[in-house]
Amino acid sequence: MTSTSGDSPLFDAPPKLAAVILAAGYSSRMGRFKPLLSVGHCTALQMVIQLFVSAEIVDVYVVLGHRANELWPLVEAAGGKCVLNSKFAEGMYSSVCAGVAALPQYTEACFVIPGDMPMVRASTVRRLARSFAETRKQIIYPIFQQRRGHPPLISHSVLAEASEGGPDARLSTLLAAHEDGACNVFVPDEGIHLDMDTPEELARICELALHHELPSTRECEAILANYQADERVARHSRMVAQVAHRLAVALVEQGVPVEPHLARAGGLLHDLAKGQPAHAAAGAQILRDLEFGSVADVVAAHTDCLFPGQKLDEMAIVYLADKLVKGDRIVGIEERFHHASERFRENSIGLAAALRRRATAEAISHKLESCLGAEISQVISGLPASGDQLS
Repeated sequence: MTSTSGDSPLFDAPPKLAAVILAAGYSSRMGRFKPLLSVGHCTALQMVIQLFVSAEIVDVYVVLGHRANELWPLVEAAGGKCVLNSKFAEGMYSSVCAGVAALPQYTEACFVIPGDMPMVRASTVRRLARSFAETRKQIIYPIFQQRRGHPPLISHSVLAEASEGGPDARLSTLLAAHEDGACNVFVPDEGIHLDMDTPEELARICELALHHELPSTRECEAILANYQADERVARHSRMVAQVAHRLAVALVEQGVPVEPHLARAGGLLHDLAKGQPAHAAAGAQILRDLEFGSVADVVAAHTDCLFPGQKLDEMAIVYLADKLVKGDRIVGIEERFHHASERFRENSIGLAAALRRRATAEAISHKLESCLGAEISQVISGLPASGDQLS
């Protein structure tokens, strides 16, 4: 730590990081030029560039080769800097070397990622950057479902060795040589494993892009596992998620503007911090730290939903779904609160809270049934058992 004159210390400056995006290849396996394929509202390459720009990585270098003239203006418009690899036909490692050679001397570490991985989250980049600032490890890998993915954050000391490789060199070999200086960082981001080598993989990516601001079902399950949710809690949460999603879909069919994906994610994660004091608030804070703010709001409200103006939103839906599930069984509100008076016989405050929650659940239920023109039991009939993970 450095300081100015007097007693005014200055914190260490954040590390100077860069990104190298590899987009020089022929896209031979896909059969279509991957950088220009549409994902959501822009091209795949634009999405990869924007992920680093939005994470405040200033130096974003895109290595070009095949059809470079077409990509050059697109890269610059998206905020990237172009690097031409005249040897791109020799393979991806030649693009790694070209990108590394273009880095400013002040670069302390660099993300390296193929240009066909548009679903990596900016929050993942920020988590890796924070980990590097704290640990100064040589290589920091994102890990999802116990498997490493892209982009690794690689220190300058390791990257400096890239040019020493011969014609058969691979980045994986270089990184493996520094395994003792590597660490893994959990990220709730299945995008670190998703590339676009086949039309089927592209279709999956386009599907996820529709709701990229929300955690997918796989990501929710990974969050539960990472924060060591009890299996009973996980089974309960899966059933709540199914009920919440079914109710939200039914409301959408009636023209109510709710998001079924948000309702399902909120249901899956509502008891994320079960067992901790004020577990709703604790779970919400975890999700805010993971940058899933809309889901955090739903989780924060699942124990005490105010239901102002009887607005049917995702908070109300998850609140009710939680009150319709006991353990991993769907029950009615009556059964869910049946033992409240006996349980809180010596606790007037606890009894008042239980009665308030029941009244709120009944109010949401009545509003929802009125909107749907059907009983809730009919709407959620036929749901599968909750023991297995959701698809």
